[in-house]
Amino acid sequence: MNKMYNLDMIERNIKLFKWNYFFSGLWPLSTLVIIYFQQITHSYAMAMAIFSVSSITTTLMEIPTGIFSDKVGRRRTLIYAAITILICFFLWALAGQVQQVWMLFVGAFLWGTSDALLSGTDEALMYETMEELGRKEDFNLLFSKSAGFNQIGLGVSAITAAIITYFYSLQTLAWISVFPIIGELIIALLYVEPKHKGNLHQVSSYKHFLIAFRRLWRNHRLRFYSIVSMLDTSVGMASHRFESAYYETLIPAWMINLARLVKQTCGTIGFFMVEHIRKLGMVKIFFGSMLANVFIRIVGVCMNNFITPFWVGTVNLFYATGQTSGADILQKEFSKEQRATMKSIISLCGGIIMAIMMYLFGFIADISTPRIAIALAILIKLLVTMTSLVILKKSKIKQINPANF
Repeated sequence: MNKMYNLDMIERNIKLFKWNYFFSGLWPLSTLVIIYFQQITHSYAMAMAIFSVSSITTTLMEIPTGIFSDKVGRRRTLIYAAITILICFFLWALAGQVQQVWMLFVGAFLWGTSDALLSGTDEALMYETMEELGRKEDFNLLFSKSAGFNQIGLGVSAITAAIITYFYSLQTLAWISVFPIIGELIIALLYVEPKHKGNLHQVSSYKHFLIAFRRLWRNHRLRFYSIVSMLDTSVGMASHRFESAYYETLIPAWMINLARLVKQTCGTIGFFMVEHIRKLGMVKIFFGSMLANVFIRIVGVCMNNFITPFWVGTVNLFYATGQTSGADILQKEFSKEQRATMKSIISLCGGIIMAIMMYLFGFIADISTPRIAIALAILIKLLVTMTSLVILKKSKIKQINPANF
């Protein structure tokens, strides 16, 4: 009876994941946050420096927080992450009220810490929940549906921001952005921790990291997909953050938000589409998504007109399927005892690559044009995709024949 009761409690996590991802997407200030920071700092350079502090913090804390998650549990880590981001958003809202720049930087540090705590922990809790329920083959389904709810949350945030800023101010929007995080914290408190496996407290944090790194490197299949994933994701995220500079040469600034809405809508469709295509196999979906992503971007840059931002927005159909399949492949290869630490190692390396790529794209844009920078990003993604397929075809790690694509 007690076993059934525990499994019923664990199954509750499935519904909580979807709502947690929805609330995490509810940040109405997101699209306009750089403008909000500029109003307080009176400098775009200073406003961008706030993002830099957050990014550096996340990078430095990836490994420690991954070890922390593996040692103390997923539920407690998610609770700390929610508390941290709640304090961050409160400080940011208060900073605008009292015009204190230092509050923005303290908030950025907390934001980076929260991102590091979340990195790998939410996916690990998902996988371990499905594993304990005897349904780990459905992890990809849970991941895709939860991420779909996140895209819905982003869409609701965009609509909310448009309404609030039309009638009120950015300061009002900053305060409203605090409240969804309370829902995220409540959900974290309601999670049930799956049975903890292993003897994690019998080894030091340093040894725990070494074991995780050694297992990641010696597992040829895991090493291959980790490298491919971090390269493709880091280049994709860098180009995503930079593409607005390119779009501004094609359409008015206000229309860029409409293009982003198209992107988020396609992302929602893509994540919910996984349920119907997963029978194709995660490996085939993973590489098929990479190829489709590159094709859409190439066509968009070749068109180079007002349609381009909206056309390129459809890449999120395949971003969604690629993220789901990639997460599924990696989670099945991670060791139970170092699951979050392994993901943090991958995120750390990916973060470093993304920082390099962002500087590179900015440098290329300065000496040429934003279009050339975006074209370079596409070329890198194409090289990563084609090289990966060649390696997959010639190595022993493949599960399918790439010739079937």
